[in-house]
Amino acid sequence: AVTSPSRAPRNIPSISLEEPDRIPWRRRRLAFLVALGLAAGCGGGDTELQNTHAYMDSLRVYLGDLRLMDHQLGKVVQSDTVSAEVIVPLIAETLRPTVGDLRRRADDLQVTPVVRDAHTLLLAYLDIRLQAYDAALQGQAEARPELFELFARKQTEAEEMGRHLEDETQRLRALVPAYR
Repeated sequence: AVTSPSRAPRNIPSISLEEPDRIPWRRRRLAFLVALGLAAGCGGGDTELQNTHAYMDSLRVYLGDLRLMDHQLGKVVQSDTVSAEVIVPLIAETLRPTVGDLRRRADDLQVTPVVRDAHTLLLAYLDIRLQAYDAALQGQAEARPELFELFARKQTEAEEMGRHLEDETQRLRALVPAYR
């Protein structure tokens, strides 16, 4: 009888007693960590873009609220002069609380480098409006006509600042990628 030399069955894995080469694993681990770091870095850009879009959405809402408020004010004030008895209650009941709330909420907005100038203009605009309203309220409370003059000057200053804010918003809409 002919016997064949003994061989290991084909389906049984061979076991090596030698220590595996660890260099390829280290290289793979390093490559994985580098790829992970790059992916995280790219995600930061996406997050910044998302934050910029979120800021722009908030700015759109703020400007809409302010335009609506100005429209309502325009219905009440239809001439260049208006009596304190008409404007001061409107300021106290509606305008001052609305702008004060917008100002507080503006402090919580997440600002990105791209929108920093617009945010600075927004804060300045809201602050000037608050100063104007405070002057009118104080002028009425203390019967000081010079504070109504300050109110008028601050309102004019706020209108100018509002135009700059609108211009900056238009610039951002064109500048920010994929913003609708």
